[in-house]
Amino acid sequence: MQESGSDKPIGYTVGENSSDRFTFVVSDISEVSKWEYIFAAIGKRKVIGRIEKVVSRSDLLNQDMDFTSVKKYVDTDLADHVFLCQAKSLGSVEGDSLMLSRKIIPPGSPVWRASQDLLESHLSYPEERSLYIGHLVDRNDVRLSVDINGLKRHLAILAQTGAGKSNAAAVLMEELLKKGASIIVLDPHADYALMRTGKSGARYASDIRIFRTPLSSGRYNSQTGTISSLFTLRFQDLEPDEISDIMGIKEDWSTLRRIVADIHNNMKPPRDLAAFLSAHKELNGEDSSKISGRIRILMKISNIFSDSTTPMDEYLSPGQLSILDLSGMDQALSNYFAHRVLNTIYESKVEANEGFPVFVFVEEAHNFVPPGSRTLIAQMLRKIASEGRKFGMFLVVISQRPGKLDQDVLSQCNSAIILRITNPLDQKAIMESSESLSESMLQDLPSLNIGEAVLTGEFVRIPVIAAIRKRETAEGGGDVDLISLLREARKIRDQRKNPSGFKKSLKEGW
Repeated sequence: MQESGSDKPIGYTVGENSSDRFTFVVSDISEVSKWEYIFAAIGKRKVIGRIEKVVSRSDLLNQDMDFTSVKKYVDTDLADHVFLCQAKSLGSVEGDSLMLSRKIIPPGSPVWRASQDLLESHLSYPEERSLYIGHLVDRNDVRLSVDINGLKRHLAILAQTGAGKSNAAAVLMEELLKKGASIIVLDPHADYALMRTGKSGARYASDIRIFRTPLSSGRYNSQTGTISSLFTLRFQDLEPDEISDIMGIKEDWSTLRRIVADIHNNMKPPRDLAAFLSAHKELNGEDSSKISGRIRILMKISNIFSDSTTPMDEYLSPGQLSILDLSGMDQALSNYFAHRVLNTIYESKVEANEGFPVFVFVEEAHNFVPPGSRTLIAQMLRKIASEGRKFGMFLVVISQRPGKLDQDVLSQCNSAIILRITNPLDQKAIMESSESLSESMLQDLPSLNIGEAVLTGEFVRIPVIAAIRKRETAEGGGDVDLISLLREARKIRDQRKNPSGFKKSLKEGW
């Protein structure tokens, strides 16, 4: 058994076993841990498994005994115990393939620790189609990649806040970019606004473009400098319904939408924003009063309009990663910008019915497509989820609240990267949408460390628990450094109370 990496087995199967699960006993000195990969040898056949539970048991020291009785046995070295591992069968090795195992593993079968070569040969993919994302948990020696072909039926990246979902998404973007993919990222909080920069501060790749709007929060302006491009709209290019969407007027607010259409019809050349505002002033008193609040919203965001609308070939190009920074916008305006970009791309893909594949990353997806939403962006995301693969558009939805994400969209994602999640409602939503996630893996989600994830679905051969590698690009989001900020706040407070003393301490500190 050379593929075990050891001359001796670590244990032997015992008790009652089935085709999908088996139990084996190990010696006291065997170092085994939960989630470790092993294989049971049945003649010349190997069944790879993953340890899901490790228990110690004693027939002599049972739970009905009192403290004094147990102590007597322990003091006289009569205490007996065994270490048992319960493992799930992942597949039977048949040539270069890992096939679903249907045969029962008999008691007494030796169990070996799986070697690096055995695991990598059956978990990874050829270079041309592989995306390297990390290594197996507790096995730093086993590199792990996923199949790019598995993304053709969409992917979900799910995790609670702070568990590492933005890092996982960035790693996937980096790997896709290396393969020459065209990538669009909807980024509501500028979490990816620094991706053009590497961890060292040097430029990471010239094929990454950041598109900001005049409303972008400016959170990273000092760092991004001139490397970002401005995404703007030409007012003359807008239809009445689009203007209503920008103003936050819902589809069923028919009266307000009719007023916007009337204003649009009465505009005079050059039919720009100024002409729209002038036409509003000519309305009768009742209509003018009804729409006045929405007009104030339009005036507040007037700087999003320019002499031209950013053309599609600026943000969609072969081998280019384009990040649309939507920070600083309310959800209605973010919805409009997101829909405009995706609808333009979708229509061009449908019309051409060919072309390069486009991967669309949607951060905070539960805000863009919550259950039952009828907004244009929600309908567009549902359309891409159900039909996009026919035209070469593939979704990667990213969410910290899968329970608040439209289940039709989530269920269309046939692969998933699931990091730590503790909310029972979110766990239930994940279980209902994933056919290959086992109950034991679901129970393990709260115990995952930051950056550890369950990979399941069509982009892996079998469900695995991985440690996602660190991203190569600079991080834009993440939690604030609370300790440093509080330290700075104390300095300002001290300065305010005792300016001369603060200056003296500062001088002594140097």
